[in-house]
Amino acid sequence: MVSITIRPAKVEDISSIVEVRLGALTEDEIRGHSAPEFAIYSSIEKLRKVWNKENVLNDGFEVLVAEEKGEIVGFIAFKVEGDVGFIDNLVVAKKERGKGIGRALVAYVEHVARSKGCRLMKTDTTENAKGVPWKAYGFWIRMGYADTGERLPADYEFKEIPFVKRLIENFRKPKVF
Repeated sequence: MVSITIRPAKVEDISSIVEVRLGALTEDEIRGHSAPEFAIYSSIEKLRKVWNKENVLNDGFEVLVAEEKGEIVGFIAFKVEGDVGFIDNLVVAKKERGKGIGRALVAYVEHVARSKGCRLMKTDTTENAKGVPWKAYGFWIRMGYADTGERLPADYEFKEIPFVKRLIENFRKPKVF
């Protein structure tokens, strides 16, 4: 694996985040797997509009970036609600794939989630109208996430595939006195 630094994103990183996203996926690649209006990471203006404070978006998702030699090579968006963590987006620059950057970003987020008492992480990917899952499907399986078996309808021609991963085995909520 390459030597990377993972850190909270800053407003100044928005253009680099968008550049990574645009370079990683073409519109033809994601057609049938994504809703156009959810493409906030494809537009500097859209991303600025939802950027709330520090590295937090309006919907509560935190954005972290992976840097290699001062260049942003990937990012992840996640949030923690109670004892459940959610990963919303994970993108690694096309030329940097296969170097363990996505794996490192997910491991970092899982560590943060555990430290906040999360017992479970959730994420999702999609499958198109023909039932073909997005290429991230295999990545999530390799990362230890389980396909719940559900195929949730969306307002578009794709379905969402939810994944879960238990972070803390035999987790029990503490008793409240």
